[in-house]
Formats: sequence, structure tokens, C-alpha cells
Amino acid sequence: MTNENSLIELSEEKALITKAKSGDSASFERLFHQYAPIVIHIQKKYFLRGYDLDDWLQEGRIIFFNTIANYDPHRHITLGKYFRTNFQNRVYSLIRREMAFKRRSNLFCNSLEAMKDDGSEYERLFMTKHGGPHELAVLKEDCRQYQAELSDFEAQVSHYFFSGKRPAEIAELLACEESRIANAISRCRSKFAQSISWDEN
Repeated sequence: MTNENSLIELSEEKALITKAKSGDSASFERLFHQYAPIVIHIQKKYFLRGYDLDDWLQEGRIIFFNTIANYDPHRHITLGKYFRTNFQNRVYSLIRREMAFKRRSNLFCNSLEAMKDDGSEYERLFMTKHGGPHELAVLKEDCRQYQAELSDFEAQVSHYFFSGKRPAEIAELLACEESRIANAISRCRSKFAQSISWDEN
């Protein structure tokens, strides 16, 4: 009898799980290779900004490690189904975080330009929807701090990224390697997170 992917015999899989739980890296890698197609399948269904295949596999590896650590064969669920559920939940969490990040970044980036002039329409709209003068002052300081932290290149990447463009599109616009764009996006996200002072509701 074989498991659902027909690559490792079920009896052998049980032994590999036991070894992986004990820290045997070779057993873990063999099992992950068995179930990595689950990651690929889910990747094709969802888009995560800035994530390439290596990022997806890294997320999958982390979740698979936790899956192995918590797997109980007596619960009458296969390792594959358990991993699929755990990884799907992780992807949902990343999507929710990305949506919150996008809402926050849209507000933040609109502020970068629209709030340069005191008394602008954007300021009045912000105070109507998001808070009063104190919150507005904090946001304006956040904007100044974020911009001050960016290099010229990062400022260009930040503008396109928060406008909704993908790394490949930004690379084409700026005539550089996509890997350079990905690195700049990572730095921008880090600086962005450090610059935000309000809580996400």
C-alpha cells in the first residue's frame, strides 16, 4: 500500500516521520520532496506580491517542519492532508496580511504626495475617515520619515510598488534585474513597517 502521492511506501513513510521528528534532516528532506507538489499546486491558485517560487517553497518548508513536529498518525488523517490544510491556512494568513498591508500602504502613499500642502482636500478627507489632527500629524511625520530613509533608487521602486506594479514590471521600467528590484522592495517594506505609527483595525 502506498500513500496518496505513490512515491514512498506507507510503512516507510511512518519510519521517515519518526526519524524526521527526531531531527534527521535526510528523512525530512525526503518527505518534503514527496509533498512539495502541494506547495506548487496552491501557488498556482493564489498571488502573493513579491513572492517567487523559492519564497513559496521556503514557506512550505517551514510549515512542513511544523506539520511533521505536530503530526499524530492516530488522528486518522494522512500527512499529506494535514500538510495541505496547514499550508492553506498559512497562505490565507499571508493574504490577509498582504491585504492589510495594501490598505495601509495605499493610505500612506496617497499621503506622500497629497499631504505636502497644509489644508489640502486629502487632509480634510483623512480627518473625516481616519481620525483627527493628532492622527494626521503622526501620519505626516511617518511620511517624512519613510521618504528620508529611502535611497533614490528605493524611492523609485517604492513609488511603482505601492502603485500596484509587480517586480517584473518595475524591473522593465527601471531597466534593471528583477532580483535587484526584489531586494529593494524588501528594504522598502522593512523601512515602511518601521515608519508606521498607527494600529491596524
